[in-house]
Amino acid sequence: MKVKMFPAENGDAFLLCSTNINILIDGGYAKTFDKYIKPDLEDLASKGKVLDLVIVTHIDADHIGGIIRFLTLNGIQNLKKIIPINKIWHNSLRSLSSPKKIDVPPEGIDILKAIIKRGHPKESIFKSSNIEEISAKQGCTLAALIREGGYRWNESNGFDSICVEEFSFSETYNDSIKVINPTRAKLQELLLYWKKELRRFGHLDDIGSNEIIDDAFEFNFEHHQDSNITGQTLVAAGCKNELKDVYRPDRSPTNASSIATIVKLDGVRILMLADALAEDILNELIKMQADGESMLFDAIKISHHGSNYNTSPDLLSIIDAPKYFISTNGGGKHNHPDIELLRAIVNRAADFTRTLYFNYSTDASKEIRNFQATYSNFIIEENFTGWIEIIKEKSC
Repeated sequence: MKVKMFPAENGDAFLLCSTNINILIDGGYAKTFDKYIKPDLEDLASKGKVLDLVIVTHIDADHIGGIIRFLTLNGIQNLKKIIPINKIWHNSLRSLSSPKKIDVPPEGIDILKAIIKRGHPKESIFKSSNIEEISAKQGCTLAALIREGGYRWNESNGFDSICVEEFSFSETYNDSIKVINPTRAKLQELLLYWKKELRRFGHLDDIGSNEIIDDAFEFNFEHHQDSNITGQTLVAAGCKNELKDVYRPDRSPTNASSIATIVKLDGVRILMLADALAEDILNELIKMQADGESMLFDAIKISHHGSNYNTSPDLLSIIDAPKYFISTNGGGKHNHPDIELLRAIVNRAADFTRTLYFNYSTDASKEIRNFQATYSNFIIEENFTGWIEIIKEKSC
């Protein structure tokens, strides 16, 4: 199988293609889709291929801007303009709460409209040279585009959640996806956080899901600020710290809700961690390990753009792979990836050479080139945005 890690600035966008299956995971920003993803999807469509699955891991702007652009251009499912999509995984508010009809009082409507009026973060939509179809202030939400496009959503109509307890996708023995995050409990924590946000805005009544509430939910979390920004800045000012010295668990409710998966295509196993929390991933992998599943993968997509706060020493103690993907341009608020994490990845004993793929050259990727690992060899590939061939490792 092969993987393409698109240049999504400080975001994520991956295309996974095997003999029979094509999966798009996140879409970066609108410009990411226009310049990089769209041509590859058009190439697939010209060969009679489809997107078997689109996974929107969570609702941060650096992951969904390009998917919003994609669905806006692709149109409704039975008149698709770019490529057919068999199904979409995306946990919106309707996936977390009751589908019953909700009557919102007038003052509540005013609060929701004020949230919606903020629109998408400017960078998620306007980072594009041809964007007439979307207004950053009046644009459609992803949930609305999926609903209005008639796409198969979370295996049905979007009212079910993609979570550990509910879903795994399987086509053949060699092609499958196992969901390892989020748990239903983490999705409920996101819902509780949303209710706290509404109370902060002045809405005191309990609230469920309808179209205006769904839109407000998505717009609100697109503007959500990462709770670890201060910590990241302090760590960046440090010197030769080790990961164990600086690691603190991520506290972001949106990151905790990320859809993380083990994707197995053509017999190749890839651990796709989105922006998930290390403790949650570790809990699921320990259960799998106890059942006899190998924690040596053919490739690993590192969580949250290589943040110190999403890959713990404990998690690194049980997982490994010959290939690692780190997606970020080093920009944004955090200047990811973090050098402490990169050193921790490469400085472990292994009987193979690790290759770390970066879709940009960053300060940390340049620094890690000069690091002298004690226990193993490694290769650094910077500005790598072409296809990466993944072969089945004998021991994986």
